[in-house]
Amino acid sequence: MIDGARLVSASVNMKLAGVLAVLFGIFVLACSSGPHSPGEPTSSINPTVEPLTNLKTIESSSAGKIQQTNTRRPQYVKAPTTTSSSEKTRQSPNESSASKSSDVAISNIFNLPFEDFSFSCSELERPEFTSAFFPPDLMTAIVPMGKMRVRGSRHVTPTDHLYIHREFSAGDEYVLSPSDGFIVKIERFPNDLPLNQADESGRWLGDAGGPMVPDYRMIIMHSCSVFTIFIHLGELAPAVHETVGDIPLGQSWSANEEYDPIPVKAGESIGKFGSQSFDWSVHDANVVLTGFVVPEHYYSEPWKIHTVDPFDYYAEPMRSELLAKVIRQTEPRAGKIDYDVEGKIVGNWFIDGSVDYAGSGQPTLGYTKGHLAIAYGHIDPTQLRISIGADTGLNEDLCGICGGVYGVRGNQPDPANVGKDFGLVKYELMSRDEESQLIKERVGDVSLGTFLVQHLGNRSIQVEIIPGKTPDQVSGFTDKAVIYRR
Repeated sequence: MIDGARLVSASVNMKLAGVLAVLFGIFVLACSSGPHSPGEPTSSINPTVEPLTNLKTIESSSAGKIQQTNTRRPQYVKAPTTTSSSEKTRQSPNESSASKSSDVAISNIFNLPFEDFSFSCSELERPEFTSAFFPPDLMTAIVPMGKMRVRGSRHVTPTDHLYIHREFSAGDEYVLSPSDGFIVKIERFPNDLPLNQADESGRWLGDAGGPMVPDYRMIIMHSCSVFTIFIHLGELAPAVHETVGDIPLGQSWSANEEYDPIPVKAGESIGKFGSQSFDWSVHDANVVLTGFVVPEHYYSEPWKIHTVDPFDYYAEPMRSELLAKVIRQTEPRAGKIDYDVEGKIVGNWFIDGSVDYAGSGQPTLGYTKGHLAIAYGHIDPTQLRISIGADTGLNEDLCGICGGVYGVRGNQPDPANVGKDFGLVKYELMSRDEESQLIKERVGDVSLGTFLVQHLGNRSIQVEIIPGKTPDQVSGFTDKAVIYRR
């Protein structure tokens, strides 16, 4: 790489050539990824403008931007030896929908500089997880993927991670790497979190919940296609901290052409549990979920369409020991995030003009205000869920636990069966009952309003929310209806 001193001494011709090369690269990039023309939706569904946040930090409610910072160079250790196991292919509306694709086998879903690492991708086979990532006897519950909550966590569409809950008294125990691998990225969120955000009965404590602890997101590469993500880790393990040093709030460390990935072994400590719960997910570039009708619309989180069932990477008896902590009893036990069906209203939708998951067509909305999901309960998939990112006008005081995600009276009709020929559908939005601290699936008794939806064909639906009225009090759409697209 040319440093500043050499640039000063370089010839005018070389300077000009470098500038022209940079300008040409910028021109090519702009041509290939130019913005879409936004359309202006009209509706009482009000996509209120919110401050922009870094799209790569949306898993946390912490606000701010994470910047890059690297410290000492980690010492390279030989690539881990792993055991390959069979691939999987499944598809069903309420089951896992993973498919193997040779076209995606070389996808670099975290944009890592593989060519600069001290090992070759050919050395790394599909891993088998051999270690629990946290002592199972200290886990109180594993919440499956697919949870939706708009207010607070801003997950309008089904989440691509599981939630791991711990004993209230825990806090000094370490999270462990499930398999041999390499730490390739550590991000520290802009705000630290209290160690215990709730007491033993689940009562919210907020910042009064004990000492503040760091809040980290860590990515471990087990092969060049299989990755584990941990979010809301606390204090880093000593060996990791010795390598990366202190990461300031809102900054990050990454493996790159100068800093090798940090090797870890199965069962090795990576960081403390941190706050009340942490997020855990596994992503495999060789697997593509088939329940996203337009997968390229998720480019801002390229790992999402490669989300897999993490328990499939475990052998017995560890697999059963972890599954015993999962509060969902229906297959797939790890949950489901991709519900799109071509020509049906079920799945994820984006408000007209926002274009995609990132909301690139209307960036002033933030990424969640343009989201809509018509899906199912993450614990009980017999329960319909309508999750709305935009302001709806509904009386949220009538359902404090809803958080922008509503039940449906009668749980009918099944949105997976509703297409263009079905015509107008009137769903009565209902409150939800709190069965326990983590289970809030049952439809409640309070009617909140009517959700009108009609499939228009061409991957679009028309939607309107009528607060305070039941379906028999609503005749049809008004001029406040909104168009959503895939």
